[in-house]
Amino acid sequence: MRKILLLSIAVLIVSCSQGPNIPKAFKYSKNTIEFQNNTLTLTSSYVKTTRDEFVRELDALDETSKFKKIALDELKKVESKNVDYEIFVDESNVENYVFIYVCDFYLLSEHRAAKVVSAMSRQLERESSRQDVRYKRIHGRFFFTPDSKVVKLKYLKAYKSQRKFQTEYIVASKKGGIGLLISNLNDIDFENSIKRLASN
Repeated sequence: MRKILLLSIAVLIVSCSQGPNIPKAFKYSKNTIEFQNNTLTLTSSYVKTTRDEFVRELDALDETSKFKKIALDELKKVESKNVDYEIFVDESNVENYVFIYVCDFYLLSEHRAAKVVSAMSRQLERESSRQDVRYKRIHGRFFFTPDSKVVKLKYLKAYKSQRKFQTEYIVASKKGGIGLLISNLNDIDFENSIKRLASN
């Protein structure tokens, strides 16, 4: 039974990691993202950027910034999913960014969602060890709206005096799936916008 449960969790995580190439799913205007007839609004300082511009801006950061490499690692992680994605950055600080990507649709029960949060948390602990940063899970939870089910994992990564908040969401609805990785220095996770996205 345990092996079957672990296998089902692995399949769930992979479904957001190795989905098929599908047509462009996103429309945007400045800080507003439209996905599957739903809208996600970020704060006004966020704008869409290209992968190359994002990397250029990161390269311009001070070499002592530990999170410069972490941002590049996160970008590679999203690219490895082999799905459509978009990048939004805070115009005033490239270290505040949002990756939004397509997932396959799958069913989420409360029990399965708890297992997914636990598996994601273990993966993040391993990544933090490789990145030589301290990792602290702030919370992980599952909530639902009339149209969607949402997994949320929020955590803090710290290196010496530097610290960064990151939040990951998986939003599953009958219209499709969407994943978000939100990283910033100011403890903003856009949960209210995610709830509106999940409710439209």
